[in-house]
Amino acid sequence: MSRPWTEKTVVVTGATEGIGLVTAKEIAKRGARVVIVGRNPEKTSARAEEVKAFAGHDRVEFALADFSKQSSIRALGKDLRSRLDRLDVLVNNAGAINEVRQTTEDGYELTFAANHLGYFLLTEELLELLKKSAPARVVNVASEAHRGGAMNFEDLQGEKSFSGFKAYNQSKLANILFTRELAKRLAGTGVTANCLHPGVIASGFGRNSEGWVGALARTFSFLLSTPESGAKTQIFLATSEAVEGVTGKYFDSCKEKTPSKGARNDADAAKLWEISEKLVAKSLNS
Repeated sequence: MSRPWTEKTVVVTGATEGIGLVTAKEIAKRGARVVIVGRNPEKTSARAEEVKAFAGHDRVEFALADFSKQSSIRALGKDLRSRLDRLDVLVNNAGAINEVRQTTEDGYELTFAANHLGYFLLTEELLELLKKSAPARVVNVASEAHRGGAMNFEDLQGEKSFSGFKAYNQSKLANILFTRELAKRLAGTGVTANCLHPGVIASGFGRNSEGWVGALARTFSFLLSTPESGAKTQIFLATSEAVEGVTGKYFDSCKEKTPSKGARNDADAAKLWEISEKLVAKSLNS
């Protein structure tokens, strides 16, 4: 029998605005202990208070991390392992799009580092806790943008050629391939992994950019879905009994959907995993 929500713990990254904040609120409202993860201390603390007020209980906490920095993600993992005795759901939601190529302190292209390696490393940091808490779930926010992406293993970091959109599309494809391989590796553990397209959301995503990304986001914001609508699928994957035991799948509008052919390439999924392991291992002793 599944535990009541008052006995469950959920971590939501990128939870200070948009669909991440809505997800945290709705899951907390069910009675769960929720940890929201953000980058800015003041903003994240304030959002935790907002979630508490919405949920009507005090079992809401916050933690800090900059997902462009592996040292920060490792510190987050250590912090969460020290304060949590269980983890029923991990929602990997943090992400960004960058119109010009930037590198992180670890030397990696920013979009790939934050959108893919961030998911990969935090999940790795919390995997034993998830297994100990099984049945448990990992929910990765991907995007239909993956259909425009390709895994360029010869130039993952965009050093030879860079486009903001291509980098973003590749990172969202990586999210699906990561989910696919993670599900395979978790078989028999009681931990499932699924991913989703949230829709094109009218949130803070991209709107603060001074270039074409921000211009597009602001100009066409009237065409976009609300965060409340966009969060439905990740809330569904995090909470619904309908997907109990379902793993390795891609969802859109709370329904399973077939991703692109590239996203179903098991050889690419395994190769990406191996490369990702090497890329995050470099920061262990740095």
